[in-house]
Amino acid sequence: MAGITGIGGIFLNFAGEKDMLHEWYHKTLGLDMTDYGTGFLEGKQMLLVSFKRDSEDAPIINFRVDDLEAFSNKLKKLGVDVKQIDEYEYGKFMQFVDPFGNLIELWEPYEEVYIKMVKQEIEGYLKKTSDKEAEE
Repeated sequence: MAGITGIGGIFLNFAGEKDMLHEWYHKTLGLDMTDYGTGFLEGKQMLLVSFKRDSEDAPIINFRVDDLEAFSNKLKKLGVDVKQIDEYEYGKFMQFVDPFGNLIELWEPYEEVYIKMVKQEIEGYLKKTSDKEAEE
């Protein structure tokens, strides 16, 4: 089946320096932060909310899909100009622009690898934060 299974990420450009943003959101709201932002990994939901990206691009919504190749082919049949599929150790990604000029990203996650990666990043962030607090 080629269908959307959830939101994979929301990428927002927030004002402020990334490390300061992460520290504030961690201390103030209790969010576990990584270099990518914060994630929600409960149950089948994997959602990344990035508070600061390296570029000044417009916000992107990232939808998780269960079969990226099939979904890409479905879009092509509808006349959508899809970009190439890029593969990483934690999943496959593909982007396209909607008729209104909005960039949309699709992600077929490799769930076990992604969850392990994010948990390691959270542990690293918490250790870095704990070490910094111990120095103060």
